[in-house]
Amino acid sequence: MLDGVDLRYVAYVLDEAYERLRDVYVSSSVLGPVRLYAAGDRVDGEFWALFCALLDFGVSVPRVLNPMLVGLVKYMEGCGLRFVDLVFDVRLARRVFHGFEWVSGGGVRRGFTHRFVGVDDLVSLLRVFRRIMDEHGSLGDFVRGVYDEGVGEAEPMERVLRAFVSLLVECGGRPRLVPVRFGSALKRLNLFMRWMVRPYPDLGLWRFIDKRHLLVSLDEGLRRVLSRVFQADVRVSWRGVLEATRLLRAVNPDDPVKYDYLLSRLSIMGYCAKQRDRSRCYLCPVAGVCGSSNVPVAPRVRPLRGRESAIFEEFLRVYGGEVDGVVTEYPLGSYSADALIHMRDCSEYIVEVEHELNYTAIGQVVTYRYLYFKKHGKPVKPMIVCKKAPQTLREVSEREQGIRVVEVGSLSS
Repeated sequence: MLDGVDLRYVAYVLDEAYERLRDVYVSSSVLGPVRLYAAGDRVDGEFWALFCALLDFGVSVPRVLNPMLVGLVKYMEGCGLRFVDLVFDVRLARRVFHGFEWVSGGGVRRGFTHRFVGVDDLVSLLRVFRRIMDEHGSLGDFVRGVYDEGVGEAEPMERVLRAFVSLLVECGGRPRLVPVRFGSALKRLNLFMRWMVRPYPDLGLWRFIDKRHLLVSLDEGLRRVLSRVFQADVRVSWRGVLEATRLLRAVNPDDPVKYDYLLSRLSIMGYCAKQRDRSRCYLCPVAGVCGSSNVPVAPRVRPLRGRESAIFEEFLRVYGGEVDGVVTEYPLGSYSADALIHMRDCSEYIVEVEHELNYTAIGQVVTYRYLYFKKHGKPVKPMIVCKKAPQTLREVSEREQGIRVVEVGSLSS
């Protein structure tokens, strides 16, 4: 149990949000340009993914890193180059890194730009990649050998990451781009491992690693989300990585880092802000299971009446052909949802009725969804029926919370 919340419901909310948002979130993740590149072979794809993962720090992903990596992909493909061509020819790599163009904020920029990494650092990294290829053939071959030795240990990926850090350092990796020792959270390397092992939207190239053994790619944003959702004291450290992974294994022991991808976005999108009073919990897809959510619920103890009743009646007139059962003022413990409707396709919706879509309505229907699950042990879909719905709020409600928003036509006076 999680503060009285059934872990089955936590799993349901996370799984439902993951399925709904996994395609949407690719654009805000470095995984976007990683997937965009059509690798010539497995070795090429491995090194491109590692290159992108190691650059994922210190700059804005949507404004700088992603547009820049997309520009690099388009330039290489336009010139008929593969990424490994840069690994084998550092002079070519210098020309490419200085010469490719990319678009940010409507303007065209030229060459590689990063707050903490320069072209010399990139060239040094490519020399590391070349040495790994010469000595081990591929990243996958190296990792497979170490992983096979660790199967049966409590955390096989801990052995892999120790060896991986040592390999990068021994091959000449610069501290700006590679960790110089094992013991930090190793966020970028755990992120890379997730990309290589998990199926879509990740790459799924290394099927020899069991998903159960993967570890969370922990940074400050994800730490904040996990600490608030699970009410746990998680620190950004190697111990924190293990603790965070155990939290997610309690929800999904077979694929714990499946939710890495979803939960990390909550801080990126600003839903879970550093200052809690600035968090936009109404828009957070996991607000219903978060121990720190500030979404309030106002219990309704009176029947639908006035314009709310007229709005719901208009809904039934327009959409009644889809409905085969309605219960108004549906009881949920000490609360009461405006309605529970059963559709002809056998789906059920818990309904909140408002004159205009607003944050309070979102918060109420999200909480009613949980209370229904708690009462019946099965999920129900949320719906808000309203006369007016601001487009931006409607879009974010449907995308982030999975709420069906039904905007009825103008009511007669």
